[in-house]
Amino acid sequence: MKHIPNKHIPDKLAASLLCMALWGTLSACGHREPPRRQSSPEQTEAQNTEAEPEIRIDTQTGSRPDQAPAQPEDSAAPPADSEQGPAGYRLIKDQTFDVTLEPLGSVTFSSYAPDSPQNPLADVLFEIKKGGKTVCLLDGVYEDNIRSNETFDKVEAVSFPDYNSDGFNDIIIICSYSPASGPETGAGYPEVRIYSGNADGGFTLEGSLSENANGALAEKTIQSVLGFLGAGKDGVPASASSWKQAYISLLQSQDSGRWHGYNLIYINDDAIPELVEIGIDEAMGCNIVSFSDGTVHETQLSRLSFSYIERGNLLCNSEGNMDCYYDIVYSMESGRLVPIASGYYGAWDNSNVQFDDEGNPIYQYEWEGAVMTREEYNQALRAVYDTSSEKPGYEWEKWYSLEEVIQAIGDIPFSDIPFG
Repeated sequence: MKHIPNKHIPDKLAASLLCMALWGTLSACGHREPPRRQSSPEQTEAQNTEAEPEIRIDTQTGSRPDQAPAQPEDSAAPPADSEQGPAGYRLIKDQTFDVTLEPLGSVTFSSYAPDSPQNPLADVLFEIKKGGKTVCLLDGVYEDNIRSNETFDKVEAVSFPDYNSDGFNDIIIICSYSPASGPETGAGYPEVRIYSGNADGGFTLEGSLSENANGALAEKTIQSVLGFLGAGKDGVPASASSWKQAYISLLQSQDSGRWHGYNLIYINDDAIPELVEIGIDEAMGCNIVSFSDGTVHETQLSRLSFSYIERGNLLCNSEGNMDCYYDIVYSMESGRLVPIASGYYGAWDNSNVQFDDEGNPIYQYEWEGAVMTREEYNQALRAVYDTSSEKPGYEWEKWYSLEEVIQAIGDIPFSDIPFG
């Protein structure tokens, strides 16, 4: 990192930098040179031509519970929902939450944004607390947690999978940054950080692995990082907490107002629920989110109406309008919804609908391409989907709000999940 003579540092900024240096020393996370960020040719041309710091990856050091800064005896740690943080930082409330990690147990993961006017190049901080006391402060990417020419924008996502299947939770974080100077000032880009957990409850920043992920992934999401890491492959189950954080990360990354509400249902016979996202209108429809192989899978349904057979691996999307209707039956296979049968009925010419003696429209019926009567159609549907056992996918206006569904996901006990 380029040395700046003290005479050019304002008193406030000098004090903040000194505080940052003391914080890094107390956390005893180990001296670490910043890994180079992989850049596209376009980004490289637009960046400052000043030399990047030397790369030195030290995978033997890392954050450890017994290396966290000591709390003064006469001071109390701020609660999880407090806006207080280390000097020069403020709490990021929507990226601070309670989570269960192996082997630490129930903890609070807190994210802190730098106070930019005081310290414009300071990076985000991540802290893990248990019982209100700091047990772990995650290593920063750059020395003294000061970046070379980027300003922190936001924490995009946080997840706690066990990507290496060693029985201990790891951490994946995606943050966005903007160049502090140059032609692309203000243009944000995402950056991935990967931390491996260990038996002591500490986390090591995997600099080389993070660098490789940043260079390899065009789209940086929790799902794409897990795919890059190969999490959940070869029949190795993901950790109990990873599905929760995958769902929560997905929910927190979406635009507000996209969905009316949410529901949690159980289509297959495991203890991980499927997440139902209910569209704001018929055109949006419903989206079913499931989890397997260390990642989430999404199935977009047509319009808003569907039912399912609880723990029976079956869902039926039954909808339509303007005298054209359908029943599409899905089966849950290996955590994914796969269409297995479908039927359509209606008036092929809805400008000239005919009616029977009781005033009911006379429709044509097809199941799997075969024309049949209404009775035959219903019999064919029931042969693959027992309509007498179906449950509605949700109840109108009895759905969860975004905050409520996140809370409901967090409240599901890990002990109920049959892993291993």
